[in-house]
Amino acid sequence: MTTKRFFLKAVTALALGVAAMPIFAADASDPAEGQIAINYFRPDGNYAGWGLHAWIGNPGQPGTPIDGVDWFGPLKPKGKTDDAGVYWHVPLSAFGKSGFVNYIIHKGDTKEQGGKDQRFDGNTIKQIWVNAGDKAIYTSKEEAIKARQAK
Repeated sequence: MTTKRFFLKAVTALALGVAAMPIFAADASDPAEGQIAINYFRPDGNYAGWGLHAWIGNPGQPGTPIDGVDWFGPLKPKGKTDDAGVYWHVPLSAFGKSGFVNYIIHKGDTKEQGGKDQRFDGNTIKQIWVNAGDKAIYTSKEEAIKARQAK
C-alpha cells in the first residue's frame, strides 16, 4: 500500500510541477502549417482602410489576383498584435506552384514600401514584417522593431 501511495504522491507532485512551468505560446501572428503571414506596423495605430493585395505572377508580367482579392477589395487583416501591428494569413498554395508571394499593402492608391510590388519566397520564408514608411521586408519581428527604433 505504501508503494501505491508513494506513486500517487509522485505523480501529483510531477503534475503540479509541470503546471507551474511557464508556457511559451506562439505569437498570435505565427502562421499555421501551409500558410504565410505578413505583419504590418503603423506607429499611429490607424489601420482603417489598409488591406493586402496579393497575386500570382512573375515580375514584369501581369499577375492574377489570388481568390477573393481585387484592387478595390483587398484582404482584410486577420488580427492584430501590440508590437507587430496587423497581420494577414494566406495559404501558400494560393500563390501557385512557384510559392512566390507577390503583394502590396495599400489603402486605396496609397501604397507602402515605396509603392513598389513586393515579393518573397514563401517556400523558405513563412512570415515577414513591414513597417509603415519603410521599403524593407524584415524576416524577424526583432529586426522590424530594431529598424523602427533606429528612426
